Amino acid sequence: MRRSWFNRLLFSYLPVFLAVCVTLLLITFVSVRQLSERSAVRSNEAVANNALQLIEQSLRTIEDAMFHAVSSDARIAAFYGAGDESLAASYKAAGALNELQSRLPALHSLYLYRPEDRTVLGSSAVLGLDDFADKPFLQAKFDADARYRWGDRRPFAESPLAPRQPEVISLAKIADLRTKGLLVANVGVDTLRELLLRSTDASSGYLELFDERGRRIASTFDPAETGERERKRLVAADMPYTGWRIEAGLLRPGLIGWVEPVLYGSVSLGALCVAAGLAWIVYVSRRHYRPIESLLRQIGTFSLKKTVASASGGRDEFQTIGLALDSLWDQSNRLSRENEENRKFKRSHLFRSLTEGRADGAAREARREAEQLGFKPDEGPATAVIVEIDRYFANVCRHYSDRDRQLLKYALQSAIEETLASPDAAVWPEWVAEHRLGAIVSHRGDSYAERRLAEGLERFRGWTERHLPFTVTIGVGAPSERLDTVSSSFQTAKEAIGYKVPLGLNRVIPFRELPSGGSPEIVQELQRVKELSRTFRMGEPEWTEQLAALLEALPDGRFGAEQIKHVLFMLLFHIQREMMDMPPELQSVWLSESSRIERSLKQDETLADIGDAFREALEAVAARIAEWRETKINRSVVQEVKRYIDERYADPNLSLAVLGDEFRIHPTSISRLFKEEYGVKFVDYVNEVRVERAIGLMEQTGLAVQDIAEKVGFVHSQTFIKMFKKITGFTPGTYRKEKAGAG
Repeated sequence: MRRSWFNRLLFSYLPVFLAVCVTLLLITFVSVRQLSERSAVRSNEAVANNALQLIEQSLRTIEDAMFHAVSSDARIAAFYGAGDESLAASYKAAGALNELQSRLPALHSLYLYRPEDRTVLGSSAVLGLDDFADKPFLQAKFDADARYRWGDRRPFAESPLAPRQPEVISLAKIADLRTKGLLVANVGVDTLRELLLRSTDASSGYLELFDERGRRIASTFDPAETGERERKRLVAADMPYTGWRIEAGLLRPGLIGWVEPVLYGSVSLGALCVAAGLAWIVYVSRRHYRPIESLLRQIGTFSLKKTVASASGGRDEFQTIGLALDSLWDQSNRLSRENEENRKFKRSHLFRSLTEGRADGAAREARREAEQLGFKPDEGPATAVIVEIDRYFANVCRHYSDRDRQLLKYALQSAIEETLASPDAAVWPEWVAEHRLGAIVSHRGDSYAERRLAEGLERFRGWTERHLPFTVTIGVGAPSERLDTVSSSFQTAKEAIGYKVPLGLNRVIPFRELPSGGSPEIVQELQRVKELSRTFRMGEPEWTEQLAALLEALPDGRFGAEQIKHVLFMLLFHIQREMMDMPPELQSVWLSESSRIERSLKQDETLADIGDAFREALEAVAARIAEWRETKINRSVVQEVKRYIDERYADPNLSLAVLGDEFRIHPTSISRLFKEEYGVKFVDYVNEVRVERAIGLMEQTGLAVQDIAEKVGFVHSQTFIKMFKKITGFTPGTYRKEKAGAG
């Protein structure tokens, strides 16, 4: 088809070009508009937050000063203690108010209220409550529970005859706990408006402050002159301290309207550019299609076209070429994958042959084959290294998928190769088990080779600890003279890695540092195991010391992993045999805990972890045995404990410790047994008995609350009042009044 591809390509990407251009123009239009609005919102958020912090800081400063005054100023305290006879105390208290107001410019006024004689003390006058202009507010706050909140916007004046009554908001705090006297601070609404004006440009933006009920407190504009249509709210922020809300916005939303003409002009210019681009695309496509026509004619002369075309079912030229290229690419990739897989298999096979001793005596052949597979060993000795991932099955397999584990293993293998490789050493790492990475390090036979290897392995261990989600323990074998005899070094490396159980994780364990002298005798440890099993069965406390001594003796370097686990399995067996003589309920407890010990012996990799599992399980079983024994022996004593409490409830020193000394039982056991027998805690029962006796005294005598509290065992009357109200729902005074009224 003549010019088929030219027309097809042209009509393929022209719509895309148009769609992209139109989309970009629309996105630009919308984005610029939104950016301008978002910029205004962010600016107003900053303004609102600044104003909020400024107001909150001012109000907090006033409240802190009020608290300091009522808690530490003796003049204010003297005002409430002087009564109505001391004008000097009132004068001094007024001076304290004047000093406080002079330090806080934001304050409009302060006054004290003394309920005893209904006296209001301002900074300059002493008035009776009936003559005080702010009497409704003061009475409402005195009768209400919630006094410690800023609010209550209202006109304020000390005297009803004052010519001007500015609006204020107030905070009332208790100044005297005895009389419930109040200290009231007033802040002018004009002051709040000045704080708002300091935070914004009133010519273009506005701020409004509302109380927790949504009533306007202050604003930067006159609501009577500025309607809702002339301002646009953008943000609102809450003030947790007061419960108020501050709103910010623009007075004239049209300020951002100037952007629209610019946007429309930009869109028009963009449309012209799109039209010019279309014309340019058609021209350039027509011109550049000529080489493609020439190329298609040349392709028609090759047999490749004919061969592939026969299988293409009459497809066009580009599809034919694509099929041929795809076929060649698939063949190339398949051959590359097969070659890489074969190479990996050969490397792994040769590595296992060397480490398992199947290549002994074939040094030249082993070296030649290793060089062909990418490992170029030096002429010096070769050292085997085994890197084992710590807690692989317990932690790594649990938290990472198979794909993630493969990536972590690849990172570990690459890290050891990069860390140990140098001009003086060649490294060959291969995975020999799911959690073990083996490596052959061939290095020059100088006196510093062993030290360089140790330093490199320590760097590798530290890098793994810092950058990977696990640690590694490294066993270093004894150097072998040649590459083909590296199996002996690998065996010593396996022996070294076995000592991670007593020595711990995350370390380098060279074979040369392992203890020598053959396999140690474990007869002494087996004797310890039998003695420990017996003392545990008998419930003697010495078993904890014996277990600690056994766990301290095992990691002294004489025992490898197999010997240590053999000793601990023997301990588990002996305790199991001892527990078979215990009652069935205790046997079930032991079976549950022993399964945890078995899991630890199979999964945990350090003696510390295994020891912790033993210790926790045995402590749990020992506690259950002790509980069982105490229950059998002491259940009959619970009645005596109750009688003892009923008789000696008035003793203020009555406690679990006293009962423990009296009945020779541990206080914790008394508490538990008492709760199981009567369904109530010891402390709650004692308090109930004392309150019951106190009710009888209140009904039968006219003793004061303090005296009754002492007679029933309460040292502090406040504790007695609190407990009395908790149990009866009334305070002692209220209860006595209710009983008197009922009588």
